[in-house]
Amino acid sequence: MRGGHAMTDVRQEGTGEPAARALSAPEPVGKEAGPELPLRRNRAYHLLWIGTTSSEVGLNLSNIAFPLLALAATGSPGVAGAVGAVNALAQVAVGLPAGALVDRWDRKKIMLSCLFARMAALGCLTAAVAAGYPAVWLMLLTAAVAGGASSLFDPAEHASLPMVVTRSQLPTALSVNTARMHVGQLVGTSGGGFLFGIGRAVPFLADALAHLIAMVSIWFVDLPARERSRRPMSLIHRDIAAGFGFLWKQRFLRTSTLVLLVLNFLFQVLFLVTVVAAERGGAAPGQIGVMAAMFGVGGLLGALVAPRIYHAVSPRRAILGVIWILAVLVPLMALTEEVMVWGLLLAGMSFMAPTAYTVLGTQQILMTPDDMRGRLSSATNLFSGGAQAAGAAGGGLLAQWLTGAQAMLCCAAGLALLALVATAARGLRLPPAVGEQPTGPAGED
Repeated sequence: MRGGHAMTDVRQEGTGEPAARALSAPEPVGKEAGPELPLRRNRAYHLLWIGTTSSEVGLNLSNIAFPLLALAATGSPGVAGAVGAVNALAQVAVGLPAGALVDRWDRKKIMLSCLFARMAALGCLTAAVAAGYPAVWLMLLTAAVAGGASSLFDPAEHASLPMVVTRSQLPTALSVNTARMHVGQLVGTSGGGFLFGIGRAVPFLADALAHLIAMVSIWFVDLPARERSRRPMSLIHRDIAAGFGFLWKQRFLRTSTLVLLVLNFLFQVLFLVTVVAAERGGAAPGQIGVMAAMFGVGGLLGALVAPRIYHAVSPRRAILGVIWILAVLVPLMALTEEVMVWGLLLAGMSFMAPTAYTVLGTQQILMTPDDMRGRLSSATNLFSGGAQAAGAAGGGLLAQWLTGAQAMLCCAAGLALLALVATAARGLRLPPAVGEQPTGPAGED
């Protein structure tokens, strides 16, 4: 990863065919070689970060406010659940072809279109709520637009990142992006309920304004020109299949993605059973909120040090280190019923998570041709969403069947098993030639 500027012929595992031919130059795709601009002075990256952070905060505001609005307007928990279900279904429906579309179309225009669609839908909902007519169909429509736009925006933003930062800056940029998610969660989840208390329409108005800010910021991002696919839309199913096929053929990407999906699943289970255990133990809502905030702060701090860990150890050691540390911390939660101690342990776990995702995100970009990055991002997003949904369902079942301590020990056993399997897995070792930034053909059918 830190080699010179030699030309390297990287071969796809198991095929013997050239996967990509690239210079290991530290400049973004589409720009000429030259002095490297420090990340802190990289105008395009900062504009992209501001836009996506603003959007992230707005989405979290609405995520909290939507069930509150549904309950207040209809009194039906079923409607509140339907809003969340429609959002999730829209993410899956759009997420499947999203990556192929991102690799075909102008990525900046995709991001701007998604932001505008969200803002327009939120504006209509805000006006209806302010007028006292929050129709259920409009809530469902807004949730569907938000979910679908997110599934298209995310791979477009992820695939645009290597266009505005250099190869050596990728780990730092990705870790700062992880911090962005934690900032959005901390600000959005705490602010959504507060703004709803001021007025039912206020959090949705704030979300619309956040998306307006995001649109203005991304409008001024200068993305280098790139050659786009001219393949007919009738072949998009082959492009989608090529994205999943590429992920499966790359042994490191396949193995590390599977490992982190299981880790994500177990993390979701653990967090839910901890919240339920705290509520059953008589913890006040404020205490549970502080515990959740500690989790977010831990992730935010972890994102700040992730680049240093990334450069200090190999990707394999970084991923294994994260899993083993979590496998040690989780059993400690079963030894106490103190909510603040749980919060500290959760903060320690979330502190380690950005390192794993920085490693995987960096290797995904470095090992993937530009015209395949949207599809790879979309595929991993789909799998990640499935792992989170399964984790939420699994956590609910464990919390229903077991005591808090028993459920935590089940999570600990799962993490220990994952750590052992990951340690034995040869797929977490990078091939010797990995580290070049591919720019060649993606290998569609």
